[in-house]
Amino acid sequence: MSPRQGRMVAVSAGVLLSAALATLAFATQLTFKTGFNLFTIPEDVSLGRQTAAQVERQLPLLDDETTTRYLAQLGRSLTAYAPNPQPEYAWQFKVLNSGDINAFALPGGYIYVNRATIECAASEAQLAGILAHEEGHVVMRHGTHQASEAMLAQKPLEILSGFFGQDGSLTSDVLRDLLGAGVESLLLKNSRSMEAQADSVGAYILYRADYDPRAMAQFFEALKQKYPGQTLGALSFLSDHPDPGDRVKAVDDEIPQLGPAKPWLADNRQFDAVRAHVLSLPPPPKPKPQPQTS
Repeated sequence: MSPRQGRMVAVSAGVLLSAALATLAFATQLTFKTGFNLFTIPEDVSLGRQTAAQVERQLPLLDDETTTRYLAQLGRSLTAYAPNPQPEYAWQFKVLNSGDINAFALPGGYIYVNRATIECAASEAQLAGILAHEEGHVVMRHGTHQASEAMLAQKPLEILSGFFGQDGSLTSDVLRDLLGAGVESLLLKNSRSMEAQADSVGAYILYRADYDPRAMAQFFEALKQKYPGQTLGALSFLSDHPDPGDRVKAVDDEIPQLGPAKPWLADNRQFDAVRAHVLSLPPPPKPKPQPQTS
């Protein structure tokens, strides 16, 4: 090797080392802390599994292997980049045959996306952003955080005195009371602060997976512009995902903390093909009318 070649190798090695150290420095700047929680990770998974069974009894799944397989592959590929990894998480992704634009996550990694959400997404990056956002709710344990706060409010003496956890019946009894009014009343009503945290985690996941983190916020903003009022098509999504503020600006502000600038993945034909396939399927069933209450 000539002296000149040796200098070039040394410079290249130095550049690679500097880039690696820079990436590590950026990665350590962001930490994601979960809130107060009385549940263990296995209990998150157990609660999510029970609730998923309830969801699937009440809501129609899209019986289409092409769409389900694509969504599951995309969702699972993103979980490799999520913070606070837990091997116990189930990470199941299913498509609901619904014309409402919505997506939600249950504790333990059970994620549902309505077919209308896939139809509405303008790119794979936007769909990946929706999944990454929902994965943020899972890894930040927002569902069982909500349940823990509700349980503490309902059974404070038992929990504070240390009886909680010694008898599993207390957990079961309190959860049965809390979930009696409907799972969405407890596990799916996210606060604005939770939405902001899920956005932050979602941006982190997208950046590490080489998707443009702005795509996630852009989907939410496009949805608000498409349905500016109380339009039924977006009502369920916007009520389950309250706007924490200017999402695009918040993500823009976060990107410099995520790491150095890099090229984003270009859109691929698979997303376009799957989206066109979903649009070609028979329309979803009309929702059953709810019984009138006096």
